[in-house]
Amino acid sequence: MRNPLYKTLTKEFRQNATRYLSIMLILIVMIGAVSGFLIVAYGNKDALSINQKECHVEDGQIIVGKKLNQKTIEDIEKKSVSLYENFYSEQDIYENTTIRLFKNRCDVNQATIHAGRLPEEKYEIALDRLFADKNHFEIGSTMQINQFNVKIVGFISVPDYSALIQKSGDLMMDPIHFGIAIIDDETFNDYAGHNISYQYSYLTHQKLREKENYDLLNEMKDICINHGYQLTQMMTSQMNQCISFLSQDLGSDIPMIQTLLYMMVVILAFIFVVINQTIIEEEAPVIGTLLANGYTKKEVVHHYMMLPLFITIIGSIIGNIIGYTLFPPLFAQMYKNSYCLPPLEIQFMKEAFFSTTIIPVLFMMIVLYLMLYYKLRMSPLRFLRRSFHKQKQKRYIHLKKNSFIKRFQQRVLLQNKGIYFMLSLGIIFASFLFLFGFMLTPTIEHYLENMEKSIHAEYQYIVKVPIERDDAEKVTMATLETYNQQADIDLDVTIYGIVQESQYYHDDLPKEKNHIIISYDLAHKLDVEKGDEIFMTNPYTEKKYHLVVEHMNDDKGTLSAYMSQKLCNEMLGENQDYFNGYLSNTHLDMDESYIQSFITKADMTKIGEQMTTTFSQMIPILISVSLVVYFVVIYILTKLILDRNHLCMSFLKVIGYNNKEIKQLYLRATTRVVVISLLLTIPICTIGLQLILQFAFMQFTGYMEAYIPYYLYGFVFITGLLTYLIINFVLTKQIERIQISESLKNME
Repeated sequence: MRNPLYKTLTKEFRQNATRYLSIMLILIVMIGAVSGFLIVAYGNKDALSINQKECHVEDGQIIVGKKLNQKTIEDIEKKSVSLYENFYSEQDIYENTTIRLFKNRCDVNQATIHAGRLPEEKYEIALDRLFADKNHFEIGSTMQINQFNVKIVGFISVPDYSALIQKSGDLMMDPIHFGIAIIDDETFNDYAGHNISYQYSYLTHQKLREKENYDLLNEMKDICINHGYQLTQMMTSQMNQCISFLSQDLGSDIPMIQTLLYMMVVILAFIFVVINQTIIEEEAPVIGTLLANGYTKKEVVHHYMMLPLFITIIGSIIGNIIGYTLFPPLFAQMYKNSYCLPPLEIQFMKEAFFSTTIIPVLFMMIVLYLMLYYKLRMSPLRFLRRSFHKQKQKRYIHLKKNSFIKRFQQRVLLQNKGIYFMLSLGIIFASFLFLFGFMLTPTIEHYLENMEKSIHAEYQYIVKVPIERDDAEKVTMATLETYNQQADIDLDVTIYGIVQESQYYHDDLPKEKNHIIISYDLAHKLDVEKGDEIFMTNPYTEKKYHLVVEHMNDDKGTLSAYMSQKLCNEMLGENQDYFNGYLSNTHLDMDESYIQSFITKADMTKIGEQMTTTFSQMIPILISVSLVVYFVVIYILTKLILDRNHLCMSFLKVIGYNNKEIKQLYLRATTRVVVISLLLTIPICTIGLQLILQFAFMQFTGYMEAYIPYYLYGFVFITGLLTYLIINFVLTKQIERIQISESLKNME
């Protein structure tokens, strides 16, 4: 026989439709936004990995001074590799903008067409899609490169330039001032006469570990040198930022978005708890009657779980539908504006479904079941008597001798303390979301300011061949890896070997072997202090180093460690006079062929532009979601207080209180809670955002601290207060609709 309790579900839904539909709205918005983001994030990550395999991305490359002869190529290919010509010509198309021209590659680093086609005739060109977008090029238009006019016939992406980084030492991609393009062989020959780089890409016949690949690269270098060729550059695919940067960066912001969703699910679960507690108190005699007539507590628990779970499941389904249809274009555009990604096909992602649907539904089930099981532990007689608390006299709180109005408001606060607590949590969380969206830009700008300050010299050069110079300070630099267990990633740490009495670094350098000074960011990223040990590894030689932290300096925006040049060279196994870099406050006049990479403070501007562009596109979405949460949470819980005191308000009207006085008794108490909650957001969000930012940027290869300008606190406070005042106006109309007859009908 069908359970007769099912017949009451429709009635319960109608009576609480506003509450349930409001919660469903939050679920739809949150799950839709998060699902859309995760689908795009995971999808792009998978698409990039698949594209690199299908388009045969190189395992490494070498650049030599002239074209290799056949004998050299044959000797290299005996090492179980296939070597391919990947020559390019760099041309300036206008001031500060360079384009790197390639022939169409058929066997390695194959192009993916986004629009149009590949060049088929002379003076046709296919541009990288992102470069074309940033510089407003269109298919069918003509552009001048050197003295030739070429026609744009297509937009492409290539797996060896998923990040448009011009030089291996550049810190950030620059799709505005640097791009790549494909031209036909005949056109390439015209440009090769002006400028050509003899780059060779290779594919290994079997998958190699990074050390094995690096050893192979060194063997190739030795073969080239033995045949009389000079290498100007050599990199494995992992060393090549154009290939590895994006694959490491994609997905780094997933933990942040998931954390925000789970926090919202926790808030909603406890809102459901408050709603169900109210329903149970209202229907206590019915529950007592059911239990007295043979219904088990388990059956009653299941009954009261059905509507919240139904709302959660429906909200999850609609949210996922929106997440697969409405939000992906928004997030996909965000990625397209920043990265050279292959085309994305929206498809079902089990990781996103698990995060946005399975976990929220399971959490709701567990919280609701535990709450209801605890709430329904009483005997049928206590339900019939509405006796929800034992020894009520001992719990009675005597209020101070104030006016009746104030004592009444205090009693309203005490009677609804659970709901007011949830209201405070909802306001704090919505303020958290709102503040998080607005603080991203100033946080990034503050991070970049710190990063710029941490570069002690205007120019840092890493050279291939050390040359004695009197106009620069010598330095030894090495990049080692250390494992960050919390984030489960390997962090690159730059080790600086500094000369004694350096004019750029003024710390007292350690005098003991394997003792280091570490930067502020590295200390906080690894959560280490003075005297702690750090294990580092050279990824190319797999040599391990056991280092002890002497102390931490104030350098922010960089993961670095410092020691004396003498001890650094000894640790690295180099001669005492070894160095591989220069520090200088002026530009050094040096042949570029000797420079491996160099960093200037001006490079920080590029990083700032890229990071700000990437995150600024998320800000409108975060703000929109937080406003929905603000409105709905405050509305649900404030209305719940009025609903619980509906009968009392009717009695107050019977004894002569008007609508304005009733509003003063109930809504002003709520106003105080809202104002206090908004004030509490300042310290709570300051601490919480710092913790959440550490988790959100866990996989970011740096340490990001929350930076919240004071004006943002005022902005959030005013926004929250205005939202409440709008809801207050709506609820005032509800008070006006309460009839005196309702109290008379409920008199026993």
